[in-house]
Amino acid sequence: MIFKVLALVLALLGYYVSPYGPTIGIGGPIAQESQNKPGSATSGSFYRATVTRVADGDTITVRNRDGATHKIRMHAVDAPELNQAGGEQSKRWLTEQLMNKDVKIVVNNIDRYKRQVAKVVLPVENCEQRWCDGETDVNLKAIEAGHAWWYKEYARSQSSEDRLLYEAAEDKARTARKGLWQQTAPLAPWQWRTEQRNQR
Repeated sequence: MIFKVLALVLALLGYYVSPYGPTIGIGGPIAQESQNKPGSATSGSFYRATVTRVADGDTITVRNRDGATHKIRMHAVDAPELNQAGGEQSKRWLTEQLMNKDVKIVVNNIDRYKRQVAKVVLPVENCEQRWCDGETDVNLKAIEAGHAWWYKEYARSQSSEDRLLYEAAEDKARTARKGLWQQTAPLAPWQWRTEQRNQR
Protein backbone atom coordinates (compact mmCIF):
# COMPACT_ATOMS: atom_id res chain seq x y z
CA MET A 1 0.00 0.00 0.00
CA ILE A 2 2.77 2.42 0.94
CA PHE A 3 4.42 1.86 -2.46
CA LYS A 4 1.18 2.74 -4.26
CA VAL A 5 0.86 5.95 -2.26
CA LEU A 6 4.51 6.81 -2.92
CA ALA A 7 4.07 6.18 -6.65
CA LEU A 8 1.01 8.45 -6.71
CA VAL A 9 2.89 11.24 -4.89
CA LEU A 10 5.82 10.99 -7.27
CA ALA A 11 3.51 11.05 -10.29
CA LEU A 12 1.73 14.15 -9.03
CA LEU A 13 5.04 15.82 -8.22
CA GLY A 14 6.24 15.16 -11.77
CA TYR A 15 3.07 16.78 -13.13
CA TYR A 16 3.58 19.99 -11.19
CA VAL A 17 7.36 20.23 -11.38
CA SER A 18 7.62 19.70 -15.12
CA PRO A 19 6.90 22.62 -17.43
CA TYR A 20 5.79 20.03 -19.99
CA GLY A 21 3.34 18.09 -17.84
CA PRO A 22 2.72 14.35 -18.08
CA THR A 23 1.72 14.18 -21.74
CA ILE A 24 5.22 14.50 -23.14
CA GLY A 25 7.46 11.71 -24.25
CA ILE A 26 7.01 8.27 -25.70
CA GLY A 27 3.46 7.07 -25.37
CA GLY A 28 2.00 10.46 -24.45
CA PRO A 29 -1.13 11.84 -26.12
CA ILE A 30 -0.56 13.46 -29.50
CA ALA A 31 -2.80 15.96 -31.22
CA GLN A 32 -4.52 14.27 -34.13
CA GLU A 33 -3.68 16.55 -37.03
CA SER A 34 -2.61 15.70 -40.53
CA GLN A 35 1.08 14.96 -40.99
CA ASN A 36 1.11 17.19 -44.08
CA LYS A 37 -0.82 20.12 -42.65
CA PRO A 38 1.34 23.20 -41.94
CA GLY A 39 1.68 23.62 -38.21
CA SER A 40 0.75 19.99 -37.65
CA ALA A 41 1.27 18.76 -34.12
CA THR A 42 1.74 15.13 -35.08
CA SER A 43 4.85 13.66 -33.47
CA GLY A 44 7.72 13.80 -35.95
CA SER A 45 6.00 16.28 -38.25
CA PHE A 46 7.70 19.52 -39.26
CA TYR A 47 6.84 22.85 -40.85
CA ARG A 48 8.38 26.22 -41.67
CA ALA A 49 7.40 29.34 -39.75
CA THR A 50 8.54 32.80 -38.67
CA VAL A 51 9.34 33.61 -35.05
CA THR A 52 7.08 36.42 -33.83
CA ARG A 53 7.79 36.39 -30.08
CA VAL A 54 10.34 35.10 -27.59
CA ALA A 55 8.75 34.63 -24.16
CA ASP A 56 11.84 33.32 -22.35
CA GLY A 57 14.89 31.18 -22.96
CA ASP A 58 12.96 28.11 -24.11
CA THR A 59 9.53 29.32 -25.29
CA ILE A 60 8.68 31.11 -28.52
CA THR A 61 5.67 31.92 -30.71
CA VAL A 62 5.74 31.29 -34.45
CA ARG A 63 3.49 32.02 -37.44
CA ASN A 64 3.36 29.30 -40.07
CA ARG A 65 2.91 29.72 -43.82
CA ASP A 66 -0.89 29.59 -43.48
CA GLY A 67 -0.83 32.47 -40.99
CA ALA A 68 -1.66 30.32 -37.94
CA THR A 69 0.30 30.98 -34.75
CA HIS A 70 1.70 28.32 -32.47
CA LYS A 71 3.39 28.50 -29.09
CA ILE A 72 6.54 26.38 -29.02
CA ARG A 73 8.26 24.88 -25.97
CA MET A 74 11.77 23.84 -26.99
CA HIS A 75 12.22 20.10 -26.55
CA ALA A 76 14.75 18.56 -24.14
CA VAL A 77 16.08 21.89 -22.85
CA ASP A 78 15.16 23.91 -19.77
CA ALA A 79 16.27 27.53 -19.56
CA PRO A 80 16.31 29.60 -16.36
CA GLU A 81 12.96 31.18 -15.50
CA LEU A 82 12.79 34.96 -16.05
CA ASN A 83 12.81 35.63 -12.28
CA GLN A 84 15.73 33.26 -11.84
CA ALA A 85 19.42 34.11 -12.14
CA GLY A 86 20.35 33.93 -15.81
CA GLY A 87 16.73 34.07 -17.01
CA GLU A 88 16.85 37.48 -18.69
CA GLN A 89 20.22 36.69 -20.29
CA SER A 90 18.82 33.44 -21.67
CA LYS A 91 15.81 35.22 -23.17
CA ARG A 92 18.04 37.93 -24.67
CA TRP A 93 20.30 35.32 -26.27
CA LEU A 94 17.36 33.42 -27.79
CA THR A 95 15.81 36.66 -29.06
CA GLU A 96 19.05 37.49 -30.87
CA GLN A 97 19.12 34.02 -32.43
CA LEU A 98 15.50 33.77 -33.55
CA MET A 99 13.37 36.92 -33.52
CA ASN A 100 11.70 37.51 -36.93
CA LYS A 101 13.68 34.65 -38.46
CA ASP A 102 12.51 31.77 -40.61
CA VAL A 103 12.71 28.49 -38.69
CA LYS A 104 11.77 24.86 -39.06
CA ILE A 105 9.68 23.40 -36.24
CA VAL A 106 10.13 19.64 -35.71
CA VAL A 107 7.32 18.57 -33.40
CA ASN A 108 7.83 16.04 -30.64
CA ASN A 109 4.52 16.30 -28.81
CA ILE A 110 2.00 18.61 -27.11
CA ASP A 111 2.29 19.63 -23.45
CA ARG A 112 -0.45 20.30 -20.91
CA TYR A 113 -0.39 24.00 -21.82
CA LYS A 114 -1.25 23.08 -25.44
CA ARG A 115 2.19 24.15 -26.63
CA GLN A 116 4.00 22.23 -29.35
CA VAL A 117 7.15 20.77 -27.81
CA ALA A 118 9.66 20.80 -30.62
CA LYS A 119 13.16 21.11 -31.93
CA VAL A 120 13.67 24.59 -33.38
CA VAL A 121 15.93 24.56 -36.43
CA LEU A 122 17.56 27.33 -38.46
CA PRO A 123 17.08 25.84 -41.94
CA VAL A 124 19.23 25.91 -45.05
CA GLU A 125 17.96 27.11 -48.42
CA ASN A 126 15.73 24.81 -50.48
CA CYS A 127 15.43 22.13 -47.78
CA GLU A 128 11.96 20.68 -47.38
CA GLN A 129 13.06 17.63 -45.42
CA ARG A 130 12.90 17.05 -41.66
CA TRP A 131 16.67 17.63 -41.39
CA CYS A 132 19.33 18.70 -43.88
CA ASP A 133 23.11 18.98 -43.60
CA GLY A 134 24.21 22.44 -42.51
CA GLU A 135 21.12 23.23 -40.44
CA THR A 136 21.37 24.50 -36.87
CA ASP A 137 19.60 22.83 -33.95
CA VAL A 138 18.82 25.89 -31.79
CA ASN A 139 17.89 23.72 -28.79
CA LEU A 140 21.38 22.25 -28.85
CA LYS A 141 22.95 25.64 -29.49
CA ALA A 142 21.26 27.06 -26.36
CA ILE A 143 22.93 24.36 -24.27
CA GLU A 144 26.28 24.91 -26.00
CA ALA A 145 26.09 28.65 -25.23
CA GLY A 146 25.35 27.96 -21.56
CA HIS A 147 21.85 29.43 -21.65
CA ALA A 148 19.90 26.25 -20.93
CA TRP A 149 20.23 22.88 -19.25
CA TRP A 150 19.84 19.59 -21.06
CA TYR A 151 16.45 18.43 -19.73
CA LYS A 152 17.47 14.84 -18.97
CA GLU A 153 14.00 13.87 -17.76
CA TYR A 154 12.92 13.88 -21.41
CA ALA A 155 16.02 12.22 -22.85
CA ARG A 156 14.02 9.08 -23.65
CA SER A 157 11.99 11.04 -26.20
CA GLN A 158 15.18 12.09 -28.03
CA SER A 159 17.14 10.13 -30.58
CA SER A 160 20.24 8.39 -29.24
CA GLU A 161 22.36 10.77 -31.32
CA ASP A 162 20.69 13.85 -29.81
CA ARG A 163 21.10 12.49 -26.29
CA LEU A 164 24.85 12.20 -26.82
CA LEU A 165 25.10 15.64 -28.43
CA TYR A 166 23.05 17.40 -25.74
CA GLU A 167 24.91 15.75 -22.88
CA ALA A 168 28.31 16.59 -24.41
CA ALA A 169 27.21 20.18 -25.04
CA GLU A 170 26.22 20.70 -21.41
CA ASP A 171 29.46 19.15 -20.14
CA LYS A 172 31.49 21.38 -22.44
CA ALA A 173 29.59 24.56 -21.50
CA ARG A 174 29.93 23.75 -17.81
CA THR A 175 33.68 23.14 -18.12
CA ALA A 176 34.15 26.38 -20.09
CA ARG A 177 31.93 28.26 -17.58
CA LYS A 178 29.75 29.70 -20.32
CA GLY A 179 26.56 31.62 -19.61
CA LEU A 180 24.75 30.37 -16.52
CA TRP A 181 27.76 28.20 -15.61
CA GLN A 182 29.59 31.38 -14.59
CA GLN A 183 27.47 31.27 -11.43
CA THR A 184 29.01 29.61 -8.39
CA ALA A 185 26.15 27.16 -7.96
CA PRO A 186 23.55 27.53 -10.72
CA LEU A 187 20.17 26.10 -9.77
CA ALA A 188 18.40 23.99 -12.39
CA PRO A 189 15.04 25.51 -13.38
CA TRP A 190 13.06 22.43 -12.31
CA GLN A 191 14.61 22.71 -8.83
CA TRP A 192 13.95 26.46 -8.74
CA ARG A 193 10.28 25.94 -9.63
CA THR A 194 9.93 23.38 -6.84
CA GLU A 195 11.47 25.78 -4.31
CA GLN A 196 9.15 28.57 -5.40
CA ARG A 197 6.11 26.37 -4.93
CA ASN A 198 7.28 25.23 -1.52
CA GLN A 199 7.60 28.85 -0.37
CA ARG A 200 3.97 29.66 -1.18
